Amino acid sequence: MCEKSSAKDLLSVNDVALDLGTTPLNVLLYIKRGQLAGQEIDGKWYVEAASLEALKSETTGVGSAPCKPACGHGSHGGGCGGCH
Repeated sequence: MCEKSSAKDLLSVNDVALDLGTTPLNVLLYIKRGQLAGQEIDGKWYVEAASLEALKSETTGVGSAPCKPACGHGSHGGGCGGCH
């Protein structure tokens, strides 16, 4: 079952990782880079649902992981590590 907080529509890092098709560690890196808005609550990290939707709208496919800068795919001059 999803861990979700109704206060700000927060999603667990694990749920976000599943949604993006990546790992929880990568989700934490997205937070650190400012690609996702997240916050730590009682030692666990959560992502704002609106931030996840915004990130997904920037990717080439629904649920695909955000592109990696070194690749060359994508319209934003960045690349992918698995968006195809």
